[in-house]
Amino acid sequence: MKKVLLGTFITVAAVAGIAAVYFTFAPKTIHAPQPGKNLVAEVNGKPITVNTFNQKYHRFTQRLHISPAESPTDVRELKSGFLNKLIETELLLQEAAARGLTVTDEELDREINQLKEDYPKDTLDEALERIGMKLEEWKQDRKEKLLIDKLIQKEVDSAIHVSDKEIKDYYNANKAKYQMPLMVRARQIVVATEEEANKLRRKLLHGEDFAKLAREYSLSPDAKNGGELGVFAKGQMPEEFDEVVFRYRVGSISKVVKSPYGYHIFKVEDRIRPRLQKLEEVRDQIAAEIFQNKQEAYFKDWLESVKKQAKITIYPENLNGNP
Repeated sequence: MKKVLLGTFITVAAVAGIAAVYFTFAPKTIHAPQPGKNLVAEVNGKPITVNTFNQKYHRFTQRLHISPAESPTDVRELKSGFLNKLIETELLLQEAAARGLTVTDEELDREINQLKEDYPKDTLDEALERIGMKLEEWKQDRKEKLLIDKLIQKEVDSAIHVSDKEIKDYYNANKAKYQMPLMVRARQIVVATEEEANKLRRKLLHGEDFAKLAREYSLSPDAKNGGELGVFAKGQMPEEFDEVVFRYRVGSISKVVKSPYGYHIFKVEDRIRPRLQKLEEVRDQIAAEIFQNKQEAYFKDWLESVKKQAKITIYPENLNGNP
């Protein structure tokens, strides 16, 4: 079964609402007097400087489009939550180092190449520039992510098992989730004018092949597949589609339908009755969901045990300045 890596740890915290998440898991810390103005925290003797905090916090707010015009209380809470994120990240990196975990150049290159596919050619540098990050800094962040992923696999994922009984019990308790609605399989032809659509509809009613005409005349991207729309339930397609295709019998040619995309003709090729998916069809999906739930709970407990053994000192007064 494929393992899920907490999203990863850093990403999940950011998306879920970083202040709330990190106050929930907030470490037991020593609130020390200010050591000058240069530190916001120390984690087992490793300093987190004001400069490092401000750089990373700025990128975080830029990436999530967080407005700087928040109330002072909101800003304090957000900064405190983000500091806890940095502290926990540093703890995890220290744990990874203590276990001799490393990330090879090949692993890092593979990760970076996969992520670059999400960006149009030559725009990655521009995207990083918008959040004030250099390419080498971004690579270092990805390396740390991979290292934390490896640590989670070793310390958390390896301890989790999902049994057949758990999967079966979950399925029996949540059958409503696996109830499939009425679905149809359909094709379409889309043209620019009502006149052309009516001409094509007459040809179809006289027995001409729908897929052939779709390939020749349809303006839709699915024309190359003979207008094949696949299988879909109500609500998955534009409302104009649903109002027509779910009313027709299999083999029927629809009336001409106008939409913002043009003038459509549909052919209903199959109607699939509502049914309950069998356990074997959703086994992997259920196993992954159970695994993720266990992973999050186990990770929380494991991280708390790591914190109890750590010496963490924070200097909250030094968070008050603006990045």
